Amino acid sequence: MTRPNSEDPVDLLLVDDRPEDLLTLTHVLAGPEYRLTTATSGPEALKRLLEQDFGVILLDVFMPTMDGFELAELIKQRERSQHTPIIFLTAAVSDMPQIYRGYSVGAVDYLTKPVDPDVVRAKVAVFADLFRKDRRLERHALALREGERREREVMITELRHAAERRYMHLAEAVPLCVWTAEPNGDLTYANRYWTEYTGISLDEARGMGWSRAVHEDDRAGYVQAWRESIEKGSQFQQECRIQRLGDGVYRWHQSRAVPERADSGQILSWLGTHTDIEDSKQAVFARDEFLSIASHELRTPLTALKLRLQSVLHSRDLSEKAERRVESAVRQTERLERLIDNLLDVSRITTGHLELEPESFDLAEMAQDVAERFREQAAGGGVPLSFEASTPVPGNWDRMRLEQVLTNLLANALKFGEGKPILVSVNADAKTAVLTVADQGIGIAPQDLSRIFHQFERVLGHRSFGGLGMGLYIARQIAQAHGGRIEVDSAHGKGSKFRVVLPREYLKIGA
Repeated sequence: MTRPNSEDPVDLLLVDDRPEDLLTLTHVLAGPEYRLTTATSGPEALKRLLEQDFGVILLDVFMPTMDGFELAELIKQRERSQHTPIIFLTAAVSDMPQIYRGYSVGAVDYLTKPVDPDVVRAKVAVFADLFRKDRRLERHALALREGERREREVMITELRHAAERRYMHLAEAVPLCVWTAEPNGDLTYANRYWTEYTGISLDEARGMGWSRAVHEDDRAGYVQAWRESIEKGSQFQQECRIQRLGDGVYRWHQSRAVPERADSGQILSWLGTHTDIEDSKQAVFARDEFLSIASHELRTPLTALKLRLQSVLHSRDLSEKAERRVESAVRQTERLERLIDNLLDVSRITTGHLELEPESFDLAEMAQDVAERFREQAAGGGVPLSFEASTPVPGNWDRMRLEQVLTNLLANALKFGEGKPILVSVNADAKTAVLTVADQGIGIAPQDLSRIFHQFERVLGHRSFGGLGMGLYIARQIAQAHGGRIEVDSAHGKGSKFRVVLPREYLKIGA
C-alpha cells in the first residue's frame, strides 16, 4: 500500500507491557512517516506524555498496576493530550462492555491481538493523516496571524513615521525652542529656532552640548534640576537665562519637559521646550518695584495718621462715642498697615530680598504671647481660643517673622472657623519644632489644598470673607526661608489644621 508523506512524520506512542507485542508493533509501523516511542507501563507512558506530544496512541487494555482504561482517563484529563486519538489493543474484542467502556474513556478504535499488520497500518494512517492536516491548518493559521502581525507592524511604523514627520514640520514652524532627549537626558534633536536663536547647531547641542547657551550663573542649578527630573522620571520645569545670538543678550526662558512613556511605563524619550519669558519677567519686576515704592510711600502718611489717632485716643476730653469711633479708626489703620506690610513682603520674596534676623527665643512663649493678643478678639466673637505647650521650646529663628506666620494663621482660623474652638499648640523633638493652629470651621476641599499657598489665592472665593490672599503665601515663604515647611490637613466642612515645621536651628538656604 502507498505510504503517507514521509516529509511530515507523526509521533506515535506505543504502550504495552508485553515486550514481544511492542516489538511487533514497532516492526509493523517502522518507516520514515512515523517517529515511534514505546512504554511498557502506564506510569512510563505518562512520563513520555509529559516529555512530548503525540499524534496517535496505541494502548494495550490489560496491563498491571494501571490498566489501559485508567491511563486513557488520565490522558484525556490533560489539556494538551485530551484530543489525541487512542487506539486500544485487546485480545477480548467480543467483550462488549469493555468495548463500550473503552469508547467512554476516549478510545477512537479497537485492534485485536494478534494484530493484522495491514489493518494496523491502515487505521494508524487515517488518524496520522488527520493529525497532519490539523498540524498544517495550525501552521497556516499561525502564518496568517504572523502575516497580519507584520502587516500591522508595517502600518504602525508608517503611521509613526508620518506622525514624526508632522511633528518635525510643526516643531520647525513654531516660534520657540523645541527639543527631544534620550531617556538618560542626552539631547537628540533641536529645531531650527533653537539653532537660529543660540547659534548652536544640532550636532554641537547633542548630549549636554546645549548647556553652554545657559547663563553661567544659572547653569549648575539648571542642570542639577534636569538630572533630578530624569532620575525621578517626573515632569521638568525650570527658569534660566539663554543667550541670544543676534545681540549676545541673555533672556529669561521657561523650560519644560515631559517624559514619553511606553505602555509598560518605561520612559522612551523626553519632549521639551524653551519659551522666552523675558518680557513677562520684566513686567513682574516692574510690578514688584511699583508695589515696593507704593508701599513705602503709603506707609509714611499712614504712620503719621496712626500716631495722630493714638494721640487723640489718649486725650481725656473725648466722649465715649467719639472714643469708640477713634478706636475703630485705629484698628482700620492697623489693618491697612498689615496689608501694606504684606505687599512689601511679596515684593521682597519675589525679588529674593526676604532677609531673616535669627535670635534665640522660646517658640512656646512667643506663640502664647500671640495667642493672648488674639484672645480678646476671639472672645468678642464668642470663639474659645486655647493654647497648649508641655515644655519650653527654645531655638534659633526670626521671632518677628514667626509671629507674622502665627498671626496670619490665627487670622484665617478666626475668619473661617465659624465661631468654633481654636487650638494653638507647640511641641518639639531634638531636631524640629512644630507650631500648630487647628480650627473646626469650613475646611478646605482637597483640590484647593495646594492652591491656597499661591499668591492672591484665598481659601474660598467668596468676597464676603475679604482679604488679598497673600497671608498663606507669605507664611510658607517664611517657613521655607527657615529651612522648614507648612503642612495642612483639612476636609471641606471639617476644619483645618496647619502645622509649621521648623528646624531647631535656623538653616540659611544656599549657605
